[in-house]
Amino acid sequence: MNSWNPYNTLNLQKLEATELFQSAHRKLRENRWYKPVLDYVEELTKVNRVYTVSGFGALMIVILLLEYGTSLITGCVGFIFPAYKTLRELDTPETGVGRKWLLYWFLHAALSFFEIVFFFLSWIPGYWFFKSLFLFWCYAPMQRNGADIIYGYVIRPVFQKNREAIDNVVNQVTRTAHSIYTDSEVHTNTDGHQHQN
Repeated sequence: MNSWNPYNTLNLQKLEATELFQSAHRKLRENRWYKPVLDYVEELTKVNRVYTVSGFGALMIVILLLEYGTSLITGCVGFIFPAYKTLRELDTPETGVGRKWLLYWFLHAALSFFEIVFFFLSWIPGYWFFKSLFLFWCYAPMQRNGADIIYGYVIRPVFQKNREAIDNVVNQVTRTAHSIYTDSEVHTNTDGHQHQN
């Protein structure tokens, strides 16, 4: 009598023979930053790394869709990989790619600011899922990703149109802050001299 085997029942042998599966398997075996992690997980679980990565990805999508732990996952999607790429850029000679990451960080910070101002955004169903997709689009490895498009069509034109006014406000605030600091320095030094006399 044959015992039940889920491997045969699910017909995974046919799946593993497909070009898509083989391509994913080759890619996940490349000597990249994730290889030691996948080697360890595969050795520990005895489960092919393609299934592990696919399962993890599916789990993240389900979690995002169910909005359980979504802010943490969205924060990871929006922070970890771009932070790594930014640090790599800072550690290497100027290659011109750094501009892309500066644009991304600007948009990430702007989005975080808008989330504070418009706190009710997170109440929208599916908000964290769409935020994750938006952040990925902003740092996607393509010639014109989201950060480049938003900067070129929205941020840059608005900034250039209002640059003089913005510069005037910044200069006025800087002068005011400097004069307040200078005045407080003068009063502190004068009070110190009076106490000494």
